[in-house]
Amino acid sequence: MLNDDMPSQELNIRKFKESDYPEIVRLENKVFPEAETSEESLRFRDKNRSEKCEHQRFVAELDGEIIGHGLYSQWERSYQEGKFYIYEVIHQDHQGKGFGKRFYHYLLKELQGYDPRKLECKTKEGKERAIKFIEDRDFEETIKRWPLELNVEDFDFEEYNKLKEKLEEEEIELTSLGEIGIDEKICRKVYELYEEVWEDVPMPDEHTGMEFNRWMEFFDSPDFFPEGYILAVKDDEFIGLSTNWRKEKQDTVYTGLTGVKREYRGIGLAKAMKVKGIEVASEKGISKVTTENESENEAMLHINQKLGFEKKPAWISYEKVL
Repeated sequence: MLNDDMPSQELNIRKFKESDYPEIVRLENKVFPEAETSEESLRFRDKNRSEKCEHQRFVAELDGEIIGHGLYSQWERSYQEGKFYIYEVIHQDHQGKGFGKRFYHYLLKELQGYDPRKLECKTKEGKERAIKFIEDRDFEETIKRWPLELNVEDFDFEEYNKLKEKLEEEEIELTSLGEIGIDEKICRKVYELYEEVWEDVPMPDEHTGMEFNRWMEFFDSPDFFPEGYILAVKDDEFIGLSTNWRKEKQDTVYTGLTGVKREYRGIGLAKAMKVKGIEVASEKGISKVTTENESENEAMLHINQKLGFEKKPAWISYEKVL
């Protein structure tokens, strides 16, 4: 344990209560306004976590005011026993006073009962104080993930007409869950493709997957957007997908997983599905499409930048073996 100097002001760190959601959302959006956290999506994520993953939020109070938010958690899709993601954020007005150090030690103490073996954390490029804090505690950088952003009204759809014609010649149809409807048979086919595509997503750890019933729970998300859940079909087989989620309060569509079966790569299908998603956003009057791109996924980064997505400061992930 590091012998950090502790602040003289009295800081109360406690377990999170449901009534804290509005305050921590305000805090998160104050420190990371570009992340566009909503109370509805945060509640949904907490309610729909896998039982195998330990998870607990905490808040830090100063004179009864919440000035910090932190947590420990585990990733379902890259689950490792003994590996925990930790996170903390302190309001800008109270940074540099030692409260972050106290919160960090509190999280480590709370984790002791789980025999932690490895810790993961992240911060944004440009957050020099946070980067120094992390690196001073012997965390090592593992991967960067860039947020990207596209203004829909600036997008030139005509530029991609030839790509659409090419897919028609290949007898590939682009549709969506909104168009074909949702039933268990369809969902199982989509789920199988989803898991197959995930296998090729660059990640620091081995992909461990998600069970079908757990995957289906995300259709109850307040951000679920069936018209934007794009599917590529050939001979009644789903061969590609691009998942788009609607952030209605932010007037934004977020593009999540986009991928194609290996045997159909190299014909522009991923790009075509992304164009279809942008087209749906335009039809719905949505002004912005956002996505994220791992630093190791150069092929997808090339597609995104070719489409006109602009890179924003990256999220930097770090690991520490205990």
